[in-house]
Amino acid sequence: MKKILLVVALILFAGGLYVNFMVGPSAEQVDSVDETEPAEDIAGDDAEEQGEAPEDDSGSAEETENEEAAAEESDPEVAFNQESLDELHEEAAENNEALIIDVLLPDYYSDDFTENLEDEFGTETIQFNRLALDANTTELSEVGVNENSDAVIIDALQIRDYDDGMLTEREQEALSVAYMNIYDNDKIVFLLGNPNVDPDSDLEAVLSEDEAYFTENDYYYIDNQDVAADDYYEEDENVMAPEVENELIANIYDYLISES
Repeated sequence: MKKILLVVALILFAGGLYVNFMVGPSAEQVDSVDETEPAEDIAGDDAEEQGEAPEDDSGSAEETENEEAAAEESDPEVAFNQESLDELHEEAAENNEALIIDVLLPDYYSDDFTENLEDEFGTETIQFNRLALDANTTELSEVGVNENSDAVIIDALQIRDYDDGMLTEREQEALSVAYMNIYDNDKIVFLLGNPNVDPDSDLEAVLSEDEAYFTENDYYYIDNQDVAADDYYEEDENVMAPEVENELIANIYDYLISES
Protein backbone atom coordinates (compact mmCIF):
# COMPACT_ATOMS: atom_id res chain seq x y z
CA MET A 1 0.00 0.00 0.00
CA LYS A 2 2.80 2.38 0.86
CA LYS A 3 4.43 1.71 -2.46
CA ILE A 4 1.24 2.56 -4.28
CA LEU A 5 0.94 5.90 -2.45
CA LEU A 6 4.59 6.67 -3.13
CA VAL A 7 4.09 6.04 -6.85
CA VAL A 8 1.00 8.29 -6.94
CA ALA A 9 2.93 11.06 -5.14
CA LEU A 10 5.77 10.84 -7.62
CA ILE A 11 3.33 11.01 -10.53
CA LEU A 12 1.65 14.07 -9.07
CA PHE A 13 5.01 15.80 -8.43
CA ALA A 14 6.18 15.06 -11.96
CA GLY A 15 2.91 16.38 -13.37
CA GLY A 16 3.30 19.60 -11.41
CA LEU A 17 6.78 20.13 -12.73
CA TYR A 18 5.58 19.52 -16.27
CA VAL A 19 2.72 21.99 -16.01
CA ASN A 20 4.96 24.63 -14.43
CA PHE A 21 7.61 24.22 -17.13
CA MET A 22 5.26 24.18 -20.12
CA VAL A 23 2.83 26.94 -19.07
CA GLY A 24 4.98 29.54 -17.24
CA PRO A 25 7.21 31.88 -19.39
CA SER A 26 10.93 31.42 -19.19
CA ALA A 27 13.28 34.14 -17.98
CA GLU A 28 14.46 34.65 -21.52
CA GLN A 29 10.90 35.14 -22.70
CA VAL A 30 10.27 37.64 -19.95
CA ASP A 31 13.40 39.60 -20.91
CA SER A 32 12.35 39.51 -24.54
CA VAL A 33 8.93 40.91 -23.72
CA ASP A 34 10.46 43.66 -21.60
CA GLU A 35 12.76 44.65 -24.45
CA THR A 36 10.03 44.78 -27.10
CA GLU A 37 7.61 46.96 -25.15
CA PRO A 38 9.64 50.22 -25.59
CA ALA A 39 9.88 49.48 -29.30
CA GLU A 40 6.12 49.27 -29.44
CA ASP A 41 5.87 52.56 -27.56
CA ILE A 42 8.24 54.23 -30.02
CA ALA A 43 6.29 52.87 -32.93
CA GLY A 44 3.12 54.21 -31.37
CA ASP A 45 4.71 57.64 -30.91
CA ASP A 46 5.86 57.64 -34.55
CA ALA A 47 2.39 56.71 -35.64
CA GLU A 48 0.92 59.59 -33.64
CA GLU A 49 3.48 62.02 -35.09
CA GLN A 50 2.76 60.78 -38.60
CA GLY A 51 -0.93 61.21 -37.96
CA GLU A 52 -0.48 64.89 -37.09
CA ALA A 53 -1.31 67.31 -39.95
CA PRO A 54 1.72 69.19 -41.36
CA GLU A 55 2.00 72.88 -40.53
CA ASP A 56 0.22 75.07 -43.08
CA ASP A 57 2.70 77.56 -44.59
CA SER A 58 0.17 78.91 -47.09
CA GLY A 59 -0.83 81.74 -44.74
CA SER A 60 2.77 82.92 -44.41
CA ALA A 61 3.30 82.72 -48.17
CA GLU A 62 0.09 84.65 -48.79
CA GLU A 63 1.11 87.36 -46.32
CA THR A 64 4.47 87.71 -48.09
CA GLU A 65 2.74 88.04 -51.46
CA ASN A 66 0.38 90.68 -50.06
CA GLU A 67 3.29 92.64 -48.59
CA GLU A 68 5.14 92.54 -51.90
CA ALA A 69 2.02 93.65 -53.78
CA ALA A 70 1.49 96.53 -51.33
CA ALA A 71 5.11 97.60 -51.76
CA GLU A 72 4.72 97.59 -55.53
CA GLU A 73 1.54 99.67 -55.30
CA SER A 74 3.25 102.23 -53.07
CA ASP A 75 6.13 102.65 -55.49
CA PRO A 76 5.77 105.84 -57.55
CA GLU A 77 5.05 105.19 -61.22
CA VAL A 78 7.15 108.14 -62.39
CA ALA A 79 10.38 109.77 -61.23
CA PHE A 80 11.01 113.51 -61.19
CA ASN A 81 14.17 115.05 -62.56
CA GLN A 82 14.34 117.42 -59.57
CA GLU A 83 15.70 115.40 -56.65
CA SER A 84 13.85 117.31 -53.93
CA LEU A 85 10.53 116.95 -55.75
CA ASP A 86 11.17 113.26 -56.39
CA GLU A 87 11.78 112.70 -52.67
CA LEU A 88 8.48 114.42 -51.82
CA HIS A 89 6.73 112.27 -54.42
CA GLU A 90 8.15 109.04 -53.01
CA GLU A 91 7.24 110.07 -49.46
CA ALA A 92 3.67 110.87 -50.49
CA ALA A 93 3.32 107.55 -52.30
CA GLU A 94 4.60 105.61 -49.28
CA ASN A 95 1.88 107.30 -47.19
CA ASN A 96 -0.78 106.51 -49.82
CA GLU A 97 -1.09 110.20 -50.60
CA ALA A 98 -0.68 112.27 -53.75
CA LEU A 99 1.95 114.86 -54.56
CA ILE A 100 0.03 118.14 -55.01
CA ILE A 101 1.05 120.64 -57.67
CA ASP A 102 -0.77 123.97 -57.99
CA VAL A 103 -0.96 125.35 -61.54
CA LEU A 104 -1.52 129.13 -61.83
CA LEU A 105 -2.97 129.89 -65.26
CA PRO A 106 -4.58 132.81 -67.09
CA ASP A 107 -7.95 132.36 -68.77
CA TYR A 108 -6.47 131.58 -72.20
CA TYR A 109 -5.94 128.00 -71.05
CA SER A 110 -8.93 125.71 -71.54
CA ASP A 111 -10.89 124.29 -68.60
CA ASP A 112 -9.57 120.82 -69.50
CA PHE A 113 -5.89 121.75 -69.26
CA THR A 114 -5.12 120.36 -65.79
CA GLU A 115 -7.25 117.26 -66.37
CA ASN A 116 -5.34 116.56 -69.59
CA LEU A 117 -2.11 117.21 -67.69
CA GLU A 118 -3.02 114.52 -65.16
CA ASP A 119 -3.82 112.13 -68.01
CA GLU A 120 -0.38 112.76 -69.50
CA PHE A 121 1.32 111.78 -66.24
CA GLY A 122 -0.95 108.75 -65.95
CA THR A 123 -0.65 108.21 -62.21
CA GLU A 124 -2.83 108.76 -59.17
CA THR A 125 0.25 109.72 -57.15
CA ILE A 126 0.23 113.26 -58.61
CA GLN A 127 -2.61 115.76 -58.31
CA PHE A 128 -2.79 119.05 -60.24
CA ASN A 129 -4.91 121.93 -58.90
CA ARG A 130 -5.74 124.83 -61.17
CA LEU A 131 -5.66 128.36 -59.74
CA ALA A 132 -6.58 131.55 -61.60
CA LEU A 133 -3.89 134.09 -62.48
CA ASP A 134 -5.76 137.30 -63.37
CA ALA A 135 -2.98 139.79 -64.03
CA ASN A 136 -0.21 140.76 -66.40
CA THR A 137 3.34 141.21 -65.12
CA THR A 138 2.93 144.96 -64.56
CA GLU A 139 -0.01 144.26 -62.23
CA LEU A 140 1.41 141.15 -60.60
CA SER A 141 1.71 141.14 -56.85
CA GLU A 142 2.11 138.25 -54.43
CA VAL A 143 0.15 135.25 -55.68
CA GLY A 144 -1.78 132.84 -53.50
CA VAL A 145 -1.33 129.08 -53.54
CA ASN A 146 -2.69 126.19 -51.50
CA GLU A 147 -0.95 125.55 -48.19
CA ASN A 148 -0.91 121.80 -48.77
CA SER A 149 0.69 121.93 -52.21
CA ASP A 150 4.21 120.60 -52.70
CA ALA A 151 5.05 122.43 -55.94
CA VAL A 152 3.71 125.28 -58.06
CA ILE A 153 3.72 125.96 -61.79
CA ILE A 154 3.23 129.66 -62.69
CA ASP A 155 2.40 130.78 -66.19
CA ALA A 156 5.05 133.27 -67.30
CA LEU A 157 2.34 135.62 -68.68
CA GLN A 158 3.98 136.50 -71.99
CA ILE A 159 0.67 136.13 -73.89
CA ARG A 160 -1.17 138.11 -71.19
CA ASP A 161 1.31 140.96 -71.57
CA TYR A 162 0.94 140.67 -75.36
CA ASP A 163 -2.87 140.76 -75.18
CA ASP A 164 -2.80 143.76 -72.83
CA GLY A 165 -0.26 145.62 -75.00
CA MET A 166 2.28 145.54 -72.18
CA LEU A 167 5.21 143.75 -73.82
CA THR A 168 7.41 146.83 -73.77
CA GLU A 169 6.65 147.40 -70.07
CA ARG A 170 6.97 143.75 -69.17
CA GLU A 171 8.64 143.14 -65.79
CA GLN A 172 10.73 140.01 -65.35
CA GLU A 173 11.39 141.20 -61.82
CA ALA A 174 7.70 140.81 -60.94
CA LEU A 175 7.78 137.16 -61.93
CA SER A 176 11.03 136.69 -60.03
CA VAL A 177 9.52 138.12 -56.85
CA ALA A 178 6.40 135.95 -57.14
CA TYR A 179 8.58 132.94 -57.78
CA MET A 180 10.80 133.55 -54.75
CA ASN A 181 7.87 134.30 -52.43
CA ILE A 182 6.45 130.87 -53.18
CA TYR A 183 9.88 129.25 -52.98
CA ASP A 184 10.44 130.78 -49.53
CA ASN A 185 7.27 129.00 -48.37
CA ASP A 186 9.01 125.64 -48.91
CA LYS A 187 7.50 124.89 -52.30
CA ILE A 188 9.25 123.94 -55.51
CA VAL A 189 8.40 126.44 -58.25
CA PHE A 190 8.39 126.28 -62.06
CA LEU A 191 7.77 129.02 -64.61
CA LEU A 192 5.76 127.97 -67.66
CA GLY A 193 6.83 129.83 -70.80
CA ASN A 194 4.20 130.59 -73.44
CA PRO A 195 4.12 129.63 -77.13
CA ASN A 196 4.71 132.23 -79.83
CA VAL A 197 1.14 132.84 -80.96
CA ASP A 198 2.09 135.79 -83.19
CA PRO A 199 5.44 135.40 -85.01
CA ASP A 200 5.03 138.86 -86.54
CA SER A 201 5.02 140.67 -83.20
CA ASP A 202 7.55 141.44 -80.47
CA LEU A 203 6.42 138.31 -78.63
CA GLU A 204 9.10 136.15 -80.22
CA ALA A 205 11.90 138.34 -78.88
CA VAL A 206 10.33 138.45 -75.39
CA LEU A 207 10.07 134.65 -75.26
CA SER A 208 13.71 134.29 -76.24
CA GLU A 209 14.87 136.89 -73.69
CA ASP A 210 12.84 135.30 -70.89
CA GLU A 211 14.19 131.82 -71.61
CA ALA A 212 17.76 133.11 -71.49
CA TYR A 213 17.24 135.21 -68.35
CA PHE A 214 15.45 132.64 -66.21
CA THR A 215 17.57 129.64 -67.14
CA GLU A 216 20.84 131.56 -66.70
CA ASN A 217 19.69 132.61 -63.23
CA ASP A 218 18.83 129.06 -62.18
CA TYR A 219 15.06 129.33 -62.22
CA TYR A 220 13.10 126.27 -63.25
CA TYR A 221 11.80 127.50 -66.60
CA ILE A 222 9.75 125.34 -69.00
CA ASP A 223 10.34 126.75 -72.48
CA ASN A 224 7.56 126.54 -75.10
CA GLN A 225 8.67 129.03 -77.74
CA ASP A 226 9.15 126.22 -80.30
CA VAL A 227 5.51 125.11 -80.12
CA ALA A 228 4.02 125.42 -83.62
CA ALA A 229 0.44 125.20 -84.87
CA ASP A 230 -1.70 126.35 -87.77
CA ASP A 231 -4.22 127.90 -85.41
CA TYR A 232 -3.22 128.85 -81.88
CA TYR A 233 -6.65 129.79 -80.58
CA GLU A 234 -10.16 128.43 -80.45
CA GLU A 235 -11.86 131.58 -81.74
CA ASP A 236 -15.26 130.90 -80.14
CA GLU A 237 -13.86 130.36 -76.64
CA ASN A 238 -10.71 132.51 -76.90
CA VAL A 239 -8.54 129.75 -75.45
CA MET A 240 -5.51 128.02 -76.90
CA ALA A 241 -6.23 125.30 -79.44
CA PRO A 242 -6.07 121.66 -78.23
CA GLU A 243 -3.00 120.87 -80.36
CA VAL A 244 -1.14 123.80 -78.77
CA GLU A 245 -2.10 122.75 -75.24
CA ASN A 246 -1.12 119.17 -75.98
CA GLU A 247 2.39 120.31 -76.90
CA LEU A 248 2.60 122.43 -73.74
CA ILE A 249 1.55 119.44 -71.65
CA ALA A 250 4.11 117.20 -73.35
CA ASN A 251 6.84 119.78 -72.66
CA ILE A 252 5.85 119.99 -69.00
CA TYR A 253 6.04 116.22 -68.71
CA ASP A 254 9.42 116.05 -70.44
CA TYR A 255 10.82 118.79 -68.22
CA LEU A 256 9.63 117.27 -64.96
CA ILE A 257 9.92 113.54 -65.49
CA SER A 258 12.99 111.40 -65.86
CA GLU A 259 12.84 108.72 -68.54
CA SER A 260 15.30 106.45 -66.68
